[in-house]
Amino acid sequence: MSRGKHHPPRPKPANSEGMLIANDLKKDRGWTDTQIKTFLPEPDQTARNPFSRKAAPMKLYALERVEAIEATPEYQKAREASRTRQIAARTRALAKKKEAVAAAQALELSIVPEPWQEMQDKAIAHFNSRLRRSQSPASRNTSKARLDRLTVNYLRHKQTSYEEELKEFKGVVGVGEAYLVVRNRILDLIADTYPQLRDECERQKFEAPELPEGVHLPDSLQLSERVPLSDAVTR
Repeated sequence: MSRGKHHPPRPKPANSEGMLIANDLKKDRGWTDTQIKTFLPEPDQTARNPFSRKAAPMKLYALERVEAIEATPEYQKAREASRTRQIAARTRALAKKKEAVAAAQALELSIVPEPWQEMQDKAIAHFNSRLRRSQSPASRNTSKARLDRLTVNYLRHKQTSYEEELKEFKGVVGVGEAYLVVRNRILDLIADTYPQLRDECERQKFEAPELPEGVHLPDSLQLSERVPLSDAVTR
């Protein structure tokens, strides 16, 4: 199996032609740690770790021996059982993610409308109270694009139930997907309440989100140029 341009070949010890390391077995050939311990309890040889002299010697497994084991009924049975468990685990995880997304779609979200200028002044004050060293203060004379961006951010975090709603998903399987659904529903709510901000709300749907600590997105939901991230969740 080719590693691809994003996965350069893993460094191996010198004089290890025809030998495999544990990562080769797992990443390229689909072995599990349990299968390695069961069918390859001892390596064919060891060699100094090319990453660090202080690290434990690397275990090397002869390709010829590995291929012979892979052809045995015992290994084939163990591999099929492992695949069955993996499929079952993925099915359960997918079901839980769908439940989290459905719950995120059903949440009651709210925003308290305020007069436009009064609300924008609050957004400017909020932004200026949190300035970083590299940032310049905002004012009513700030460019429309920047004002719209900081205003939407202010509304998302301070004038909606956004932060409280996200707490509902802490520790839940599918929290990343649920987070995106809630975030984009809030953006739609802001756009409906303040039509002046609709373009900025749509722009932020395509922006890589600032995820809460401990929340990660699966690779399939990384930033897309064409599809809003939360739309991809339900596909």
